[in-house]
Amino acid sequence: MNIFTIDVPLCKDFGRTLKKMNKKVTFLEDPLNQSHLFKDSTAPMKSLFILPLHISKDSWQQTSLFALAESREIPILFIYKRTLGMEAPIYLPENTFYETMAVPADSVEVRIKLISLRNISMQLISARMKGQEIEKILQKSALSLQIAKDIQLSGLPLSINNEDIEVKGLSQPSSELSGDLFYWTEVDDRIYGFIMIDVLGKGIHTALINLSIRTLLPDLIKRVKDPISITEELDKHIRDLFKGVKRENKNHARITAFIAYVNTKDRLIEYVNYGLPSAFLYSPCTNQILNLNEGATPSGRIPELPIKKIVFHYEPGSRFIIYTDGLSKTIPSANDRSDNIEREFIENAHLDTHDLLQELLVSRMRHSVINDDICIIAGTLF
Repeated sequence: MNIFTIDVPLCKDFGRTLKKMNKKVTFLEDPLNQSHLFKDSTAPMKSLFILPLHISKDSWQQTSLFALAESREIPILFIYKRTLGMEAPIYLPENTFYETMAVPADSVEVRIKLISLRNISMQLISARMKGQEIEKILQKSALSLQIAKDIQLSGLPLSINNEDIEVKGLSQPSSELSGDLFYWTEVDDRIYGFIMIDVLGKGIHTALINLSIRTLLPDLIKRVKDPISITEELDKHIRDLFKGVKRENKNHARITAFIAYVNTKDRLIEYVNYGLPSAFLYSPCTNQILNLNEGATPSGRIPELPIKKIVFHYEPGSRFIIYTDGLSKTIPSANDRSDNIEREFIENAHLDTHDLLQELLVSRMRHSVINDDICIIAGTLF
């Protein structure tokens, strides 16, 4: 340990004691101008300052060394002579560790104090370095999460707006990554496929499942062209993903989904609602609203129940919304806001699709803190 002090009688006497113990002591003449000696990040681990406990306000050397110790977090050994009616010291460190010792002192006591300060200093430095390493890890994790989020967002489909159909989507993760996703595309001449999926739970595993499913959708929705068959393939895909997972974690092998095909030539919709909240189709011309909520139970619960497909015709000009339960269910009340969403949808059906999506999201945000992923698809069937 490198010991530094200043040229005042009390410190000079103590310095002689240290030299007799074969300790090297350096006297600093101008501590602030010599601060370059302590720029090394390991300086606090290797250095110790000796100062009078009762620092004189008029001694610039004493106040300078004290300030240097505080700024570099270098430990201090304060020394003092015992006297009757001792006053409390004017200055004590706030940013660095210190010990006090009465002098003169025997070599054993001095050695114990120096070892104590060295050990504590090393522990503090070690803790600080670990904290810096943790901070670096957190920064790397934050960067990785941001990249993963960008990848998820880049996988969202582009809006469609033509003479047959207009559709837009909104994704609002509860954290950096989302387990919910949606996809749509034109699968044939004037026939469009839609898929909305909610992965059970929160966390990195839901994002991985999300990515796994997302890679399947472009081929699946064009190749299969049947909501029931797609539901069955998705269910099988989830079971296959969890084949090697521990039994206690297999309860996370669940998704809910809404799968639909819209034939704009014949104005025909066929859909399966596989455990998602009710989607809505509203016809401004007739002021009628359809709840699209018939289907099967969520994946993994009662797999023997048949999956039901619904087919019907729609009126031109109909508006629709499909959403995951982050929009309709809230914590801690666990209230289902589906009735509110239906009312808000009808009240705002005159808005363009972008504003409709924003209004639905803002209404949810007014209700309580968003604690689950939210996905919404909205549009118009001409």
